[in-house]
Amino acid sequence: MSTAASLHAKLDALYDVWSGLTLSSPDADFEEFADFFDEDCRAWLISMRELGEPSLGRKGVIQGVKDLVRNMRIEERRVVGRFDSGHYKISVEMSNRYDCLDRTVDPFWEAVVVTFNDKGLIADFKTHCCRSPMVAIIQEVTGVGPYKCHDVRSNLTG
Repeated sequence: MSTAASLHAKLDALYDVWSGLTLSSPDADFEEFADFFDEDCRAWLISMRELGEPSLGRKGVIQGVKDLVRNMRIEERRVVGRFDSGHYKISVEMSNRYDCLDRTVDPFWEAVVVTFNDKGLIADFKTHCCRSPMVAIIQEVTGVGPYKCHDVRSNLTG
């Protein structure tokens, strides 16, 4: 039987691998990341707020993390709080530092809720955060994104 401490240790190990991933990482590194997940997992790696559908299974997790590291990577993970929700479920609150297209976002607040199965693999991974700072940078650098610049003076009359 897994304890909350052992589940948190597994999550810490996942983040150790994750923080080393880049687009140029070999496939073996992405597979090492995916090995923390169950074959039938569901994972919202970016944000439940932005993604309508999770990454499904290990192949989906690999594609999801590759999509994520295209624009951003974890430079420093700082755990603020650890919580045990019981029955193989833990959550972690973090204040991390990210590199987003060569710009630093610090602090970037996020929380994850992770459910493990009885084999100690991640069955469900949910990220909760507001990615507005990241999205604004991505749009500024690439020109693609949901935000539009508004000149409030143009809305004034009289």
